[in-house]
Amino acid sequence: MSSHKMFFCFYTICLVTSVMAMFSSCEPKEEVEEDNTIYLSTVFEYVYGPGQHAAQAKPTDIQYVIGNPAKHSGWLYLGGFGGYVVAGFSANITNAEGPDFEVFALPGAGPEPAVVYVMRDDNGDGLPNESWYELKGSEFENSQRNYSVTYYKPAVDAANITWTDSNGQSGELKDGFGNAYTSSWWWAETKSNEVTFQGTRLPDAYENTQVGDASSWSVPEGRFAWGYAENRSGTDFDSKTYSNRLDISNAVDINGNPVDLDHIRFIKVQSAVLQQAGWLNEISPEIRGAGGLR
Repeated sequence: MSSHKMFFCFYTICLVTSVMAMFSSCEPKEEVEEDNTIYLSTVFEYVYGPGQHAAQAKPTDIQYVIGNPAKHSGWLYLGGFGGYVVAGFSANITNAEGPDFEVFALPGAGPEPAVVYVMRDDNGDGLPNESWYELKGSEFENSQRNYSVTYYKPAVDAANITWTDSNGQSGELKDGFGNAYTSSWWWAETKSNEVTFQGTRLPDAYENTQVGDASSWSVPEGRFAWGYAENRSGTDFDSKTYSNRLDISNAVDINGNPVDLDHIRFIKVQSAVLQQAGWLNEISPEIRGAGGLR
């Protein structure tokens, strides 16, 4: 091939390449929406309350409350009354007008309410070692605050978990799915022979209407109207994200008095109903994280 033909071919290739590059650069690029939401970033403590999912509740499940819940399919079991998780956001959540953050939960047929507590980080050490403030909900006047219950590990497998509480009452957990005993409901991570939980106890979530030999369990009208996690009965419930939207302005101190918090950094989500509702069994929430709303 002559030198001028080689030059022409080289020129043509360069020209075509340049034109293709020019048109390629003009093609619209798909925009990726940036997620600036402040999510939970650290779990400090997790304790499962005795209940039917003890065998499924793993310490490693705390990963499912970190970050955007849309990016994973897992969840964290809290178990029966008292089970809880303490976690921190990646940045402060500001208290502004209206709801400030949401707690994501596992979709279900009815509410399994959990109380949410909040804390600031005034000393700046990044640890939840200051005062907890409860977020008041619709059942505030009907709840027992500073309530405690102690569960006792069964001595043998053929036995139920028993409990006593701060009201001087006692009872036992009874399996509602055909097994004779609840010994398997004791969480393997609880190494002691008893465990005590303290917090706010909400009223029973369900009432039974007996129809012949059949039990019909339902949530009384108007109960749990707002202010709790894992509560699909709430007016603050978002059916698209399966979350409850909570307002920092509802914070109260240990005496039930309102407190003015301009922001928070940590939350504690705690199972708050001590009830076994027949075939529904013990009321135990499952959560999937939390995120700011601004």
